[in-house]
Amino acid sequence: MNETNLRHYIDEFFEQLTLYDDYHNGHYYKDLLKAGIDVFLDNENSYNAYEIYRTFFMIYQITAENKSEETKNTKITKEPNVLLDLVKIMKKYEENTGELIEKQRDHFIHSVNVFLLGLAIYSQNKSYRDYFRNYILRGPYKKYYKIDDDFSHEEFLYRWGVAALFHDIGYPVEIIGKQLKKFINDGIKSISSSYGADTAIDFKDFNEFNTIVKINPDFADKYTSIYPEAKFLNLFKPTDIMAHKIATDFKGVDVNQVVKHLDRFVDIMGNSGFIDHGFFSSILVLNSYGYLIQKYAKNQDFFFYPIVDSATAILLHNYYRNVLQKNPFSLKALHPSQSPLAFLLILCDELQEWNRRPFGVKDKKRSHVNDLLLRIDDTGMDVSYIVKSGSIGLGFSEDKEELLKSVLSLKSVFKLGLRIITDVQQENIIRNIIHKDVQAPDILLRNVENLAILTHNQYVETTKKQYEEKIAKGEEPDEEFMEKYNGLCSFDELTSQLKIANIRQARSIPVKLGIIGCELADENDEREPILEFSDNEVLDLAMFEHDEWCAEKEGTGWVYGEKKDIKNLVTPYLVPWEELPADIQEYDIDPVKNIPSLMQSIGLKVVRTKIRLLTFEMHNFYTNEVTFEELPEYTKYSNYKQTDFLVKILSELGYDVVDIDSPGEPITSLDEDSVDYLAEREHNAWYRLKVNLGWTYDSVKDEVAKTNPNLVEWDALDYETQESNRATFKNLPQLCKNVDLKIVKN
Repeated sequence: MNETNLRHYIDEFFEQLTLYDDYHNGHYYKDLLKAGIDVFLDNENSYNAYEIYRTFFMIYQITAENKSEETKNTKITKEPNVLLDLVKIMKKYEENTGELIEKQRDHFIHSVNVFLLGLAIYSQNKSYRDYFRNYILRGPYKKYYKIDDDFSHEEFLYRWGVAALFHDIGYPVEIIGKQLKKFINDGIKSISSSYGADTAIDFKDFNEFNTIVKINPDFADKYTSIYPEAKFLNLFKPTDIMAHKIATDFKGVDVNQVVKHLDRFVDIMGNSGFIDHGFFSSILVLNSYGYLIQKYAKNQDFFFYPIVDSATAILLHNYYRNVLQKNPFSLKALHPSQSPLAFLLILCDELQEWNRRPFGVKDKKRSHVNDLLLRIDDTGMDVSYIVKSGSIGLGFSEDKEELLKSVLSLKSVFKLGLRIITDVQQENIIRNIIHKDVQAPDILLRNVENLAILTHNQYVETTKKQYEEKIAKGEEPDEEFMEKYNGLCSFDELTSQLKIANIRQARSIPVKLGIIGCELADENDEREPILEFSDNEVLDLAMFEHDEWCAEKEGTGWVYGEKKDIKNLVTPYLVPWEELPADIQEYDIDPVKNIPSLMQSIGLKVVRTKIRLLTFEMHNFYTNEVTFEELPEYTKYSNYKQTDFLVKILSELGYDVVDIDSPGEPITSLDEDSVDYLAEREHNAWYRLKVNLGWTYDSVKDEVAKTNPNLVEWDALDYETQESNRATFKNLPQLCKNVDLKIVKN
């Protein structure tokens, strides 16, 4: 991840932080936690994320040991860390069940990133720090973390750590519900698509789950002495405890109303067909800590203030907007003075979009935020999401901003507001769309065999050429290169794995050609042969070849390592294309360049598909101011996509675009209703694509700023532009004829 500023902000947080145990007992716990965070930021994966969970919950593990006193004797604590056990369960469920769910993204690494983003905001924004500090100081709990009798930032670290790292701990409950729904619906829809069924998770005895194990009957006595009204609640019942906390923090909220709603919430979720995992997460936190604090802690207030504060923030991160902002509660935007932790958790949970691994079937097909650019200070916050592949969704930034403004009083912390920016790398995105959509025919096995042999021979020639160039320059080839050079052999001497690799490369040639709008044809085809590809086409296909190679290697057991080790299936080249050395990229570039000559050697030629020729024809119909080749790459890809979509929407009206020699009477014109339908469908598809690529409306078209005056719904387009869209379809039969295609009724 390119975590620009995030690392710096976190460094500043830890510079301001002193841990009680480090200060009084000579430990280095802060350094251990910071080291784990540094490693995670270098490589965001579940292994490094777990190290942060483990270090945090071991620093603050609740055991019989009195941590406030200096430890003089080495002692082994055998008490299991039940909190870490819950973390492991969440990780296991999430990783192993995604294929059975439509929509699911990572929550394990996500929670760590939420934690880190909160540390960054706390360190950079004085207003938020003041709200949090004042919230603690005005409360009855006086055992908060202090250094030399002064308020310590460790109080924030502890409460925030529990809230952020545990806020999705109940997600397995939601996973189970989604699995059941998908299983039932997939099963019955295999009988008939007209079937549908609703499912819900039911508890035989929810009260059993919603109960803290009672070890100390006097557990809540001190709390009820400060809050006498709480005597009428069951303070061994998590939902009652959180209801009282909500009524205490949010003036005017009736505690009895909240109690009744939380008591019925499981049934409400079942009837409404949704599961709020935050609800279950908060109960799990109170159950776990309630048991441990009764068993070990001398100070019961530690539960009723810091832990209840964190658990209630977990509940509120969904419950606030889904319940408390609606009737009968109708609360306004949450102010940080009311619940600083809930405010920050809602903000960070909503903003944390980068590097969220998709697990669900549909989410795997969607695009995701790759990198983050961050700016936070006392006046405002800018969040820039960088999307390298796929599209982020219609109005992503605007919708997220509007949601946060409706739920949170953002101006109370950021006077200049919160800005969310989406930086979409258009060429990569459109390229990926084309890659995913391309369909190509298989080629005969005898041709595959010949191409595999020729592809291998090309590899041998490339390696020998590189060797000769190194010698001519006086360079000493390294050990890895010489191992490759000395291992050159004929195709029939290759290992089985390498033979299959060459077969895979040969089979993918039609797919590669389809990506750039080409196909294989017999030598007597009338279309002009493509003898060489453009530089952009070569680069595009070389990148695709590298992706295919990576998938092949991973599928056959290879892993990434800094030094190549064939025996143990380790290679340093399982990296993105941009990270490959130039000489290694040549092994993908050369085979691509040689596709036209390889095809000629087996009696075939590479030609433009007629659909691609139709794209050129449509461009020329629209304008003669700029040639198609002069267009930006992303515009070319966009036009390719639109032509493919045009064929698709024609089929919705019962038309096919076929070769001119195919059977069927050609359609010479389309009726007005069909033209209107097709023009509107085509415009709406263009509109969605542009918005997904980060474009916005403006009265002036600007390629750099990504603005366009036509970026409005069809009904809002001016008549002249609508007529221009209609003209495409009015003239489509003739445009098809110009490239030896025709439209027929299917």
